Parts: sequence; structure tokens; C-alpha cells
Amino acid sequence: MTTKDVSRLVVLVCVVICCVSILFKLITGAISLVSGVANFVLGVIIVVALVLIVLWMFHYAKRMGKKK
Repeated sequence: MTTKDVSRLVVLVCVVICCVSILFKLITGAISLVSGVANFVLGVIIVVALVLIVLWMFHYAKRMGKKK
């Protein structure tokens, strides 16, 4: 092998390693983004559910107070 062939091989290996590294970072970033969105949606659902429970409790207490 000549020096030119070795240098081409080294550059090719470096390019492949960089491409794999960038692809891995993109995939992990996408997974992290999806996880963050899922956590946000679950948080909003929980807050809305808690607000609805509190409103229902006040409505129930108001209705039970009028029966007496």
C-alpha cells in the first residue's frame, strides 16, 4: 500500500466514524425530544385532572350543603 492509499483509508475511516457519531447523536436527540414532549403532555393531563377533581369537589359540597 502506498502512502496515498493509507491516507485515503484513514480519511474514510474518520468520515465513517463521524457519520456514525452524528447519526447516534441525532437518534438520541430525537428520543430525548419525544420523551420531553410525552412528559409535558402527561403533566398537562395531570394538572387538568386535578383541577377537574377540585371543581367537582366544590360542586359536590355545594350540592350537599343545600340538601340540609
